Amino acid sequence: MSTTRRRSLVALSLAAAALAAGGLARAARPVPAAVRYVVSAGEGARELRVDATLRAGLGRELEFDTGMGPFVRDPEVEESGRWRAIEHHDDRLYATSCASAACRIRYRFALAEAARTVHDRNRAAEQEGAFLAPPSSWLARPRSDGEARFRLEVTTPPGTTFVTGLLPAPGDGGPAYEATLDDLEEAPYSGFGPFETARISVPGGVVDLAIAPGERDLPTSALTAWAERAGRAVADYYGHYPVPRVLVLMLPSGRRAIGFGTTLGNGGASIMIWVGRSATAADLERDWVLTHEMIHTAFPNMPRTQRWLEEGIATYVEPIARARAGTLSVEEVWRGLVDGLPKGMPRPGDPGLDKARTWGSTYWGGALFCFLADLQIREKTGNRRSLDDALRGINAAGGSIFVRWPLRRALDAGDRATGTHVLRDLYGKMGEAPMKVDLDHLWQRLGVVADGRDVRFDDRAPLAAVRRSITARPAPGRAAAGGR
Repeated sequence: MSTTRRRSLVALSLAAAALAAGGLARAARPVPAAVRYVVSAGEGARELRVDATLRAGLGRELEFDTGMGPFVRDPEVEESGRWRAIEHHDDRLYATSCASAACRIRYRFALAEAARTVHDRNRAAEQEGAFLAPPSSWLARPRSDGEARFRLEVTTPPGTTFVTGLLPAPGDGGPAYEATLDDLEEAPYSGFGPFETARISVPGGVVDLAIAPGERDLPTSALTAWAERAGRAVADYYGHYPVPRVLVLMLPSGRRAIGFGTTLGNGGASIMIWVGRSATAADLERDWVLTHEMIHTAFPNMPRTQRWLEEGIATYVEPIARARAGTLSVEEVWRGLVDGLPKGMPRPGDPGLDKARTWGSTYWGGALFCFLADLQIREKTGNRRSLDDALRGINAAGGSIFVRWPLRRALDAGDRATGTHVLRDLYGKMGEAPMKVDLDHLWQRLGVVADGRDVRFDDRAPLAAVRRSITARPAPGRAAAGGR
């Protein structure tokens, strides 16, 4: 292929894969875009050239993520067929002619300089010649206009691929992406560079894997199998993968076998996870982090005061999903809960979960809420319904990491799916005020007996059947109870 620019063939294949997975029309309605961005990456994506066409009425002010303005070069606006420089202060551009009329602006963005200067995974960072930066770092965005949408088209030179968690534009034959302008402020992880890519089909969706350059002992096949294993465990729990497409960015680095993982949605779904240079296949077999992050894709983004529920669901569901998939023993599930749930118990003087900010309250306090909800739903319905059904119902109602919801909307959708008021009532007891829980009594009722580092089970306990059903695969037909 010549040195002339080409559209990213990988981006094209990923867009087609997401369309083939189905469900895309649910996430992005065919509404004309208020802003069209055309981005052309230079050699190695060290610099981006951005051309933006804005409809009338979006205002004169456009902004970038905090601290990214210094990397913007030569911003201009087109007026009467000629280009004129526009004001540029800190992280904002001011184009007076855009205040009341449709307009077109252009600028260059020094992506390599930004990545090497800022070195922040949420804004811009470099990974062995690949540049990681969400679109909010390099796209000048106007103030939000409700459901107004933007469209992003990207071209890259040979040897450079653009990867993103944004959803492909519906019905589009090329590598174009769409979301709302509200989404753009916290849009999914994206990157430019020599990524190694793979497309993995899981029930109900696709996992698009992008492996950044870096030293690693593991072959690509092992990393692909790891992503597929996690994706299938989550799909099995929900009855299908909870979103039609997720991007998984794997970054080889560090000494830990599996490092930090983080998930970002809003107009799509993306996961960034670090893999140690010397990680082994056995490390991937034991990993819980990727499954935890994938579970985040199934639940809507919450207000900051209720992030404990996002983390609590992922903390509680992850070992259960892995046990049902056969990659974690039932004993390990219950040993983890016996050890972990006490960390979520309120201490003297602690507030309710909405105002608590500790690691224990966020992760294990949220998991305690989910554990109690699961038990109460099962008891109230004679073990016919569970937290599984509530979470599937929330997802079936449109709740996923693609969107932002208020907490009560999610709780109401979950309660409708189980025919109870458990989630609403339990939130009333734990959200605004601390609630003490007698875990020892619950272990006794469930028949969970901690014996040193081991756990054994008493099948004569009153809730022994409930305990068994929590880690058992659902009966045929149950997985579809909250399905699409």
